[in-house]
Amino acid sequence: MPNDNMVKPTDRIHPQQADALKRNAEIVAELGNPGAGIDEVRAHADAVRAIWNEGGPQMALNEARTIPGPFRDVPVQFYRPSADGTLPVFVYLHGGGFRIGGPLSNDRQMREIAASWGGAVVSADYLHVPEHTFPDPVDEIVAALEWLAENGADWGLDTSRIAIGGASAGASVALGAAITLRDKGRGDVLKAVLSLYGVLDYNLESDSMNELGGGDFMLTNEYTQMVYDGYVPNPADRSDPRAFAAKADPTGLPPIFIAAAELDPIRDDSLTFAATLKAAKHFFVLEVYPGVLHAFFGYSGVVDEAKRCVTDAATFLGRALGSQGGSQGGQGQGRA
Repeated sequence: MPNDNMVKPTDRIHPQQADALKRNAEIVAELGNPGAGIDEVRAHADAVRAIWNEGGPQMALNEARTIPGPFRDVPVQFYRPSADGTLPVFVYLHGGGFRIGGPLSNDRQMREIAASWGGAVVSADYLHVPEHTFPDPVDEIVAALEWLAENGADWGLDTSRIAIGGASAGASVALGAAITLRDKGRGDVLKAVLSLYGVLDYNLESDSMNELGGGDFMLTNEYTQMVYDGYVPNPADRSDPRAFAAKADPTGLPPIFIAAAELDPIRDDSLTFAATLKAAKHFFVLEVYPGVLHAFFGYSGVVDEAKRCVTDAATFLGRALGSQGGSQGGQGQGRA
């Protein structure tokens, strides 16, 4: 007979996370059916995120800009917490299953990071499925980073202090760009990489997926496979570390911050990546946030663990890049 006293995975969801999910469902219902077209789905997702992004710190500069790219002018949102001085910059890539999201998806979190850290943030779009698949988004972001390295001084940026990072699908693209720059002999462009509950491993049979992928924790095995295969339709590319970084040789990459959610079906992607870095004696920081699910970062206004993730990211950026007028911090060997 089942033991009624046994703690179920759903019992481990923090009440703040549960309340955020309930409120998100209410917002989705209030906004109505988005329709079947991809443009309508994207617009609906943007409207949901706009509500969550209300409040938070004000910036000295917060404006939409573009960066020239190989496929289009890349839309970005540019944040400066201080109007004066030369600032290091964090390039951030949103999540959204490689299909939805944009530069304002994590508007509040970007303002919070910029305010806490003291550096600038460029929240960048990247090409989406189904219009584009791997490696187009990676190539676009590589070009954007190279443009910033050459032209960022015109934006008041210190081009010797650039970091990149992203959430979920954005983390995959960010790491793919870092690996590509390394392989091109341009590894010096980046001083840090951040991965927030990243899509890092093509593994649909991990312990976390088997435990949490049944439908109670946002992502299911079937949905995850659809997302992965949609982004990387060619099976031969699924072993390419630019798409799934967990098995990458980290030699020549900068220090890496890894955030994982305890109750995320793809949590073990991050743990596998951390194990790869540890075995290679590569500097990394791994934080596993208890009681929260995939995409928890976007609830920093109401979930304490999301607030802590914002602070941890800002602290890591400060140590790796410094802040306004500051020198780059030193890094030692990584820890788990």
